[in-house]
Amino acid sequence: MRWRPSYPRQYRVAVTRALSHEEAERVMGTGLSCRGIHLPKDPSPRTLSGVAARFWDSAYRSALSYYGEADAEGADATAKKTAWKTLRSFFVKRGRQWVLRPSLPVPGTGPVSFIGNPGDLDQLGVCLEYTFVDGNAVLQIRRFPDDDPPYLYWSHQFKTCYVFPGAERGECMPPDLKSIGAKIFKIWTQRNPECVRMVDVPEVDVSLDGFFDTVVYRSDKWHDPNPDDRMIGSQEYIHQVGDGVGTWQAAGQVPPAMAFCGGCMELHGRGLIH
Repeated sequence: MRWRPSYPRQYRVAVTRALSHEEAERVMGTGLSCRGIHLPKDPSPRTLSGVAARFWDSAYRSALSYYGEADAEGADATAKKTAWKTLRSFFVKRGRQWVLRPSLPVPGTGPVSFIGNPGDLDQLGVCLEYTFVDGNAVLQIRRFPDDDPPYLYWSHQFKTCYVFPGAERGECMPPDLKSIGAKIFKIWTQRNPECVRMVDVPEVDVSLDGFFDTVVYRSDKWHDPNPDDRMIGSQEYIHQVGDGVGTWQAAGQVPPAMAFCGGCMELHGRGLIH
């Protein structure tokens, strides 16, 4: 996918700053060491006490009430990962004790970034829903209509996942198979792309709304292309990210742009690196 500017040429220089991985890292303040593609093993919640233990238990029960329906087979493990990630987002370990972080990016009030030129985008599938933990440590779920889901894109340049509900796409054009975008697409799908389309990316500001947890998407990767734009009949996947990934959104009941960025986000042949 290639981005097509929808604003006048003379303003292009002033407003092409897209949310970058580095910018998200500065705001989130994680400074993580990114190794491998698997989420690290968490300790037992029995190691917690006091306020931290009650906080973890509340986050766990909240996550289990949702993931028990969305991912029944792995609900307990997913909910525990969510609880630990939520705890680490609001607390820091000092010796054997967990204490509230002295400084924390407050979702909804932090710096904004303009969705300008995110570079070439690779279509990963269609986004069915996503979850994030808001500034009150409450798990939020956002679902899209099953018969009209937006596309889930990946920017190799900015190490960011994007969703643009309502964005229009252009006609299919022959791809350059030597381009970075084509190579990334082949890593993801195990086949060459058949099309390059222009996407009308909305000109909006996004701000940090919470700590990204999971995304549910439908994809035709690893097998023949699905001719259905909604990818009905393709495999559904639920992906849980690690620490330090933010959910950045534009204003509105259905934001015209979402960006999931920060932490150790990267694309790998086996999926998105956590």
